[in-house]
Amino acid sequence: MSISRRTLARAGVLALGAFALVSCKDSSTSPLNVTPEQLQAMGESVAAEIEGGAAQLTAPDVMNSNGGAPSFSRIPRSTAAMFRGLSFSRSASATDISQCGVASQTPPVDTDGDLIPDNWSLTFALPACHFADQTNAYDITGVLHITDLEPGTVGFALGFGLDQFKLAFSGSDGSGYVARDGSGTVSAASSGLSQTEDWTEDAVVNGLTSAHAEINWTASFAAAQGQSITAGQSLPDGTYSPNGGLSFRQGNRVASFTVTTLDPLLYSASCAAGVAEGTSLTPFSGGRIRVSVSSQQGTGFADITYSSCNAATVTLVSQ
Repeated sequence: MSISRRTLARAGVLALGAFALVSCKDSSTSPLNVTPEQLQAMGESVAAEIEGGAAQLTAPDVMNSNGGAPSFSRIPRSTAAMFRGLSFSRSASATDISQCGVASQTPPVDTDGDLIPDNWSLTFALPACHFADQTNAYDITGVLHITDLEPGTVGFALGFGLDQFKLAFSGSDGSGYVARDGSGTVSAASSGLSQTEDWTEDAVVNGLTSAHAEINWTASFAAAQGQSITAGQSLPDGTYSPNGGLSFRQGNRVASFTVTTLDPLLYSASCAAGVAEGTSLTPFSGGRIRVSVSSQQGTGFADITYSSCNAATVTLVSQ
């Protein structure tokens, strides 16, 4: 089977990544066997999730990234290559899904002026959020919401989430959808910022057993020595340290991944600006994360390493 469509990014990557663990001909009831190549592919999917998490530490970042909603961006190459019989290609349509969303307020109400809206939402609905090119059609539905958890105080207390957010696709080669629900929070901590992320994700592709992912982790951000975090301004240089877990299910196949920070990720304000401008691939100039997997066929480890604003390098440590 072949599905030709613009590649799907962060939200959806993890659930779609579960398809990388099996081939179309595999039974959904047989054990889930994570090979070294598949572990590396999943490591790249986890890296995409980490990079998205770092882009959700401030309300402007959440707005710019649509809170991790399904979008029309890249899926890690190794993950795409692992899809048995699935091919991904780019399309020129709908490069910015926020263009079709309807805001609850324009501009957002911000009582304390810290750039965190008191209570704001962006609703995606049809027919405005229907996109099509020569071979494919895409429908976007759902709601992104952002809330100031302390609306009378200038600070960092931020809550955001996605409600029944779905990106459906169809074309001559296949159809399906990716969906994400859940929420995240950011608050001030003694050392900087504290973040939590709790998401559920589903991927349904015609002809394949549906996949489900759950994402639960915490992260901290600390400003570099001599710099400070200021409400309403872009983040300074600092360190980002995510830790937590991911779980997958496809039919009766299950796997659990643990994410552990070995060397805090070096967040670079310059790299982050470069990501926004299209001159950098990630906001990180260094750092290392370990991804360990436990499945019905055993365990394995892979390291995600960053350097010089470049894409993550995923290295198999053991299997």
